Amino acid sequence: MFRYAEVLVDVANRRLDQSYHYSIPDYLSLKIGMRVLVPLQNRKVQGLVVNVTDDLPEGMEGINLKPVLEIADKDSLVPQDLIELAHWLAQTTICSVAQSLHTVWPLLKGKIEEWIVLLASIEDSDVQTLQWLDVEAFRALTVLNRSRKKAVSLKIFLKRANISGGTLEKLLKQGWVSKEVRFVTTGEDLSLKQAPYGGQNNKVKDYGARTDRTYELTREQATAVRGVLTALEEGSSQTVLLHGVTGSGKTDVYRELIAQVLAQGGDAILLVPEISLTSQVARYFERQFGEQVIILHSGLRQREKMKAWADILSGHKRIVIGARSAVFAPLPNLRLIILDEEHDGAYKQDENPKYHARDVARKRMDLRKGVVLLGSATPSLEAYAAAQSGKIRMLTMLSRIGKSVLPPVEIVDMRDELRQGNRSIFSLTLQQKLRERLTRGEQSMLFLNRRGYSTFVVCRECGYVVSCSNCDIALTYHTQGQAMRCHYCDHKELPPHTCPKCGSRYIRFFGQGTQRVEEELQGLFPEVPILRLDYDTTRSSEAHDTILDKFRRQEASILVGTQMMAKGLDFPNVTLVGVIAADQTLNMPDFRARERTFQLLTQVAGRAGRSNKPGEVVIQTYSPQDSAVMRAAHHDFQGFFWEEIRYRKERKYPPYTHIIRVLLLHEKEDRVIKGANELGAFLQQGMQDPKFGNTELDVLGPAPAVLSRLRNQWRWQVSVKGTRQDILRVFLYQGVKRFFKSPTSSGIILNIEVDPLSS
Repeated sequence: MFRYAEVLVDVANRRLDQSYHYSIPDYLSLKIGMRVLVPLQNRKVQGLVVNVTDDLPEGMEGINLKPVLEIADKDSLVPQDLIELAHWLAQTTICSVAQSLHTVWPLLKGKIEEWIVLLASIEDSDVQTLQWLDVEAFRALTVLNRSRKKAVSLKIFLKRANISGGTLEKLLKQGWVSKEVRFVTTGEDLSLKQAPYGGQNNKVKDYGARTDRTYELTREQATAVRGVLTALEEGSSQTVLLHGVTGSGKTDVYRELIAQVLAQGGDAILLVPEISLTSQVARYFERQFGEQVIILHSGLRQREKMKAWADILSGHKRIVIGARSAVFAPLPNLRLIILDEEHDGAYKQDENPKYHARDVARKRMDLRKGVVLLGSATPSLEAYAAAQSGKIRMLTMLSRIGKSVLPPVEIVDMRDELRQGNRSIFSLTLQQKLRERLTRGEQSMLFLNRRGYSTFVVCRECGYVVSCSNCDIALTYHTQGQAMRCHYCDHKELPPHTCPKCGSRYIRFFGQGTQRVEEELQGLFPEVPILRLDYDTTRSSEAHDTILDKFRRQEASILVGTQMMAKGLDFPNVTLVGVIAADQTLNMPDFRARERTFQLLTQVAGRAGRSNKPGEVVIQTYSPQDSAVMRAAHHDFQGFFWEEIRYRKERKYPPYTHIIRVLLLHEKEDRVIKGANELGAFLQQGMQDPKFGNTELDVLGPAPAVLSRLRNQWRWQVSVKGTRQDILRVFLYQGVKRFFKSPTSSGIILNIEVDPLSS
């Protein structure tokens, strides 16, 4: 009886991105999810077994198939539902299945190596006699014996033992050593022992988790908890939107829901927008659930991630808290996935495969019949529109906990400040309110969504802007190191004393960043301790928590920061929040610019007055009449939503249409332009296909990307737009397939993104 394995080869090449059938030798016991070594053309490659069958597909009968060569790792099985998830991810993001598998199951990263394993004991009399009969063979066995695991890779073995091929063959023939294939990560032999995956029968150990509540739920919180539990009890996959104003206690709702899920034998994932928030959020849950909580994110080293996944698969860890990539955590009894601050753009992966954690969470809960909970004070328009149309459930919490209320917001027109002769970064109103807080011993937070000292350096005579030599973007001046830096590729150079183009001495710094805000603030209040929270001050893993802990202990009176400050921070003594320049996000070339501005202003404003002390917010802007600014000042999400959704509908923007963008990259500008034009032509030809004739499809471009050059690569884009995402994918896939057959495609990298969040 012949048996066959369907193997997905690990080759990130769209031309080879498919599964192949191999015969299974009698001596191999294969299971779905195993890594194997298989022949492909003239080489040996790693593959993943996605199916084992007794019958070949129709049309393959009588074909002499090549056999599977080796099992690379018997102990680490990729669960079948995650294999299915990887196929779905490849299809929906239009990337190779190999790429999506590495994302879904990151422990695949590594390489297959041949290893030599010691079988004989170095103390055996036969081995001991080799000291005189065959010095070379004895030296080789001694090398293996000194190894901690009595095994080393073939490459290292030959180097250390310094033996001939004939001696190695002799050792193998005598049975003193064996040769085997191993899957190796970061240069070490790692194995992942795992418990049976999935099912309610997995035994979960009690690690002394404290499930007693340390909080009392308000009426709104209790109603929200009941709503989600009802969805879970219905036993069908569902998405629920929790729209709760800032300070309404969404975290306590999450804690209560997770406690209930665990009590019923389920597991849960809580996602936060950024890695820097994970440890802070995890503290709340560790107090209640003890060692059942684990942090998981892409910043972990491979060995740390492997240990974490082993703990998760064994059932030792039942609550995963992490950033975007934690959505793939292989919890055996996963029932609930929560996305806190679901509107945040950080949930969208910006490298292939360009997935959104919200979509992956929904797919996982489709497979598991669980619930996805989306929490936010400013939900994405897509999520809120889905709730309004009845596609998903919505729960609301409109009141803050305790006696705290949403703070009043004052909009300051910076044009008036200039007319009054105030050329400072800070309006007179903000300066006065800062002094009041300092007098009362209260704290303030100042927000500016740009790090560095000055935004750009420009010549006032010829208009030359100092730009990055690798990217099509202005360099930002940083006082730390007195250098100009690119925030994309980190290129650095010293600021020029004269204009490199015309030689003029009138070259000046323009714009403002967090460094400059901090410096000018220190000039206004010389004796006041000030902290800064941005990418530059939080590069080390502990710096983020250190800065926030100092501010929480009131070792500083003012915290200056970027959008890091807008997410999930709760400081009882903060009674003033100032937004230095609301226009920075408002004037971005993106149809989502107003939505992002509203969300950011609302979230930042929500940091003030979160205890019994009343708070205030000051928003400085040159566009005081813009509705996004005015609606945020009145905490009016519904008003903003209905206004913005009408605008989207009139102009056929998402959620009323879908967009798939293809970004073409090449080091030579002429090559990428030619490629973009040819891809655009193929897509236009595809419009003539009868099956697309009656559908609302549109090809946009080709055109230069907003950042036309980045990290030494020129970037052009072609987009397709339509009402049905499934048809768009088929249409684009056919055009891309034709493009890959063209000589023009050689050397060009394609990045494909479904419903991009930025231009």
